[in-house]
Amino acid sequence: MSNVIGRPAAKIFAAAIVLMGVIRFVLTSSGLPDSTVKYFSMTAIIIAGTFYFALTTDTHKDRLKASYALLIPYMVIEVSVLGYEWASGHPTIFHAKEYNLGTSLPAHTIGHFVGGLTWEPLFTFVLMEFIWLVGQGVYRLTGNWQQTD
Repeated sequence: MSNVIGRPAAKIFAAAIVLMGVIRFVLTSSGLPDSTVKYFSMTAIIIAGTFYFALTTDTHKDRLKASYALLIPYMVIEVSVLGYEWASGHPTIFHAKEYNLGTSLPAHTIGHFVGGLTWEPLFTFVLMEFIWLVGQGVYRLTGNWQQTD
């Protein structure tokens, strides 16, 4: 399929990322400790989506589109919650010490916005390409070679 964004799987992964982000925000805002909230992970969903799209898309262009389909919802949640924290002064897990890389809240917020549009989806795309390449090698070794691209 050439329209990755229109695929039901892309919509399901995007919705799952947003839902997990909302759950994470609700839990952290409700006062649950970060040691509990950290297990509600948008990253885990993105990793699953990375493997799924790496192995089910037909072209490099589709994998690039899929990487943006996975990272844009993540970026929207991150920037929204960091913006909330910035405006309200109420701390959340989203800017916890283990996630902010020692940056200020404004720098962290802007970093997620810029990263979510540039290097984060591109890194995910490169990872998808590597997974795809390994998958093609497995197909070739097992006699199930499928030429794509």
